[in-house]
Amino acid sequence: MNRDYDRISPLPENANEENDFFVKIKAFDLTANEVKEHQDIPGGDMPGDRMDVKIGSIIQARNLFPVLSEKIGEAASKNPYGRAVVSIAGGSGSGKTVLASLMSYYLNLAGIKSYTLSGDNFVHRIPEENDAGRRRVFRHNGVRSVVDSGLGSKEVFEEIMAMQKEEDETGRFSKTDSAWWNAYLEGGRKALKRHLGTPHEQNFSEMNDVLNAFRDGAKDIWLRRMGRDDTAFWYEKRDFSDTAVIFLEWTHGLSEYLTGIDISVFLNSTPEETYAFRQARARDANAKSDLIQLVIDLEQQLLLSEAPTADLIVNRQGEVVSFEDWKKIMGL
Repeated sequence: MNRDYDRISPLPENANEENDFFVKIKAFDLTANEVKEHQDIPGGDMPGDRMDVKIGSIIQARNLFPVLSEKIGEAASKNPYGRAVVSIAGGSGSGKTVLASLMSYYLNLAGIKSYTLSGDNFVHRIPEENDAGRRRVFRHNGVRSVVDSGLGSKEVFEEIMAMQKEEDETGRFSKTDSAWWNAYLEGGRKALKRHLGTPHEQNFSEMNDVLNAFRDGAKDIWLRRMGRDDTAFWYEKRDFSDTAVIFLEWTHGLSEYLTGIDISVFLNSTPEETYAFRQARARDANAKSDLIQLVIDLEQQLLLSEAPTADLIVNRQGEVVSFEDWKKIMGL
């Protein structure tokens, strides 16, 4: 899929950066096309997602647009088909979808057709099944760790199973003084860390095919679609003939498993902001569970380790900060 396709015509050999992209950007008046708070603009392509554009996001996009648009123009001028792919990465609640949508909206107004692609369509399993898989990885490896620590017994396993049933009902890890608890928690945590953001749960292969086909001039590309239940899975064939820019918004937009990215942007956020956003969004029934909080913490650690690879690190105001300044902000 997406490896055999017809291509658009490449740019003329004498084309240069002033011919199209930069001419349109220079002629675009951002102030005259300012977005208003709560304005309805096209969002990402994740089925069922809602987007509420607030003033903070507008300010962030307005400040970032001149810098990012220049980098996009530079990347597009080097592509035979005048195309570029931008990944916008960050935790839940960092504003990826809104920022990507605003950037795409501005470019479309400038006459540069853009598309916002949601990476959340490229998980192997629907959210409920994905959460169940994470829980299974945590629990099974937690139990294995108890055995490896020499604390396994029939009585201990019965105690663990009772604790897990209680967790299913309350969403909370039982506070216990049992000798096995630390081994269980540490073993589950380590296994979950090895699992999150890897090809075990994210379909990087299909995503890479989409991005590489786009950069290779593909006219039509099949896009994966995923809803909230196991019947909601399909593909949509989309015409990209006149599309110049794809904005990929994805937690895993900086992953080492991802290819086909021209410009990567990291949006800084804290675990507290991510946790609050999950609760406010109420998209997941277990958004307040201890396991979700653990997942958020581990994903934040992964994001922090990937941040140095980003082309741009951006704060809430849309200002580009240096890696050294970012480390000071994060207390690293």
